Amino acid sequence: MKFKIARIIGLIALAAAIALIITGIVGSTFRNEGSRLNSVYVDALNHSARNQAHADSAAKAAPSAVKKAETAVKQADTAFKDTEEALNNAKALYEGYLARSSGDELIKMLFEAADAIKENSDVIEAGLDTEAAFEPSNFKAALAELRSAGLNIEDAAYDLTYALFEDEFSAALKSLTNAEAKVITAVSGIQDVYKKSDLPWAHEEITKTEADVPAEIDLFVPAIEALFSRAQYIKETADALMPAANQALADASSVTTGDLLTTSERLLLMIGKAHIFVTLTGIILAAAGLIAVFIPRKFAYAWKHVPVFSVFITAIVMIIILTYAHGNTLNFEFKSYADWGSKWLLNFLNVLRSNASIGMVALGMTFVIITGGIDLAVGSTLAGVATVVMVVLDVSQSGFFVNNGLVGMPNYLVAIGMGLAVGLILGALTGVGVTKGRIPPFIVTLGIMNIVRSVAQYFTKSTKIEVPTSFQPLANMTLKQIVEGIVHIFNKDATVSFGGGFQFMEDVMLLPIIYWLILVVIMYVISKHTAFGRHIYAVGSNERTSRLSGINVDRVKIAVYMLMGLIVSIAAITQVARLRGVDVASAGSGLEMSAIAAVVVGGTSMAGGRGSIIGTVLGVLIIGIMDNLVVLLHIDAFLSNAFIGAIIIFAVLMQRKDK
Repeated sequence: MKFKIARIIGLIALAAAIALIITGIVGSTFRNEGSRLNSVYVDALNHSARNQAHADSAAKAAPSAVKKAETAVKQADTAFKDTEEALNNAKALYEGYLARSSGDELIKMLFEAADAIKENSDVIEAGLDTEAAFEPSNFKAALAELRSAGLNIEDAAYDLTYALFEDEFSAALKSLTNAEAKVITAVSGIQDVYKKSDLPWAHEEITKTEADVPAEIDLFVPAIEALFSRAQYIKETADALMPAANQALADASSVTTGDLLTTSERLLLMIGKAHIFVTLTGIILAAAGLIAVFIPRKFAYAWKHVPVFSVFITAIVMIIILTYAHGNTLNFEFKSYADWGSKWLLNFLNVLRSNASIGMVALGMTFVIITGGIDLAVGSTLAGVATVVMVVLDVSQSGFFVNNGLVGMPNYLVAIGMGLAVGLILGALTGVGVTKGRIPPFIVTLGIMNIVRSVAQYFTKSTKIEVPTSFQPLANMTLKQIVEGIVHIFNKDATVSFGGGFQFMEDVMLLPIIYWLILVVIMYVISKHTAFGRHIYAVGSNERTSRLSGINVDRVKIAVYMLMGLIVSIAAITQVARLRGVDVASAGSGLEMSAIAAVVVGGTSMAGGRGSIIGTVLGVLIIGIMDNLVVLLHIDAFLSNAFIGAIIIFAVLMQRKDK
């Protein structure tokens, strides 16, 4: 019954896959100049670009519009208060002026002095009229001067009062025009968001008030009343700006390019830009549908009973996730299928190259774990071997071998040979400690881990080792250089050029991957086609039975740990060549955990006796893809290990191995 349901689901998946593949292929033709839909697609692209520019402009202008509106509201409130205060002051001043008792003490004294002079001059003149006989000949002239002085004092009081009115008027006008300027700026800011001037809440165009200073005192109060009325209107307008600006901000943040396109334009752009994504999804659905329709029973059986198969499916799932993640970082916008394929292949090769050292060490770790052991010293062994190799290669003033005449290829061969020897010796010591010393592998390798790294750091603490650049081609030769080297063996005058769609491969550095794959083949042959390989599985399955059957268990274990040391040496030499040296303090840090994780994810049992080289290769691939996904998905560095740990647990759960 369940297989019938699987076949029905598979048929639905196949139908969807066919539709997606056809859609993707049609979408790929949108980019071909001269095709029927190319011009329509280009028009949609241009419209989208214009809309994107508008959306970007609106998003940039909206926050500024809000700030401008806030400033306008504050300035309008200030203008309202200033004009109100000026009006009240002007009214009080005018009342005092009419009563000739202004609030200003100086003006009040002037008015009082003028009034006193007038009253006294009137009394004197009345007295002179009744006593005309006693009038001196020049007294009337003095009286006229006295009255003129009184008038001058009154004019001074008037001028001072006018100046006070003028100050109130000017201050109110200045505050009002400032508010109007801020409101004009805020309105302009909101208009920039919408790219139009006919905003529904703007009833009229705001302009700056222009008013002349009144010529007479009697005109100041009406003039300031007009300013106050204008300030009230500006305040109302400014208050309406704030919600309008906030709405503009909301509109700008919610608008997208797609919102401004027609349905047909959105469909064209979606298919044209993401035709790779659509086609890829169709192919994946087609593969899943074919499995569900034709081989559901075989797939289920292999999933339950073949550990390597479940690891293989896990690796395929991880590759699919990597493919989508890699495409998403580039928005799936590729010129063609070949363009997408070349970029994907380069990224995949980078994943393999960056994990080649882990892959090498994981191969040796597979044999170690199958025998029931563990090796925690691989990281320190790598640092120790790298130290020996760098010391031999050192071309600085402290380089012993180079300064004593050992240079060039002999120097390289000695460095490589000594590095391999050190790895073999450390592996042999570990094996002897586990077998003859009867010390648990965990303890032996833990001790060697600390000893080797400490000694390496001690001998390099006061020297700066310099590896020659000529040693780098051992790991950094490009594919073009490799092919040229092979071709020149047969024809020195021949030239090599990668034409067509393979030109992108010219600068790819494949040597670390090649070394790893060579080791994969060797280790696979050992595990499947040699007596030594069969003895490894036998020792891991049942050590006592293996001894009784005549297998030299101690020799097998020592050989496995020596092989582990030799492989770590190869990885160390490759890293020295690739990076022109390593930091002894951190080189190989965490290598043992990555290698063990790859082995376990690949299906090798930590209890020993079961595992495979192919499974380990797939495990390395899974671990490498996880590291790459952490980068592509922009996962925070503090969460990257948690992400990898979760994926490892999920990968092991997916394997569903039989007990």
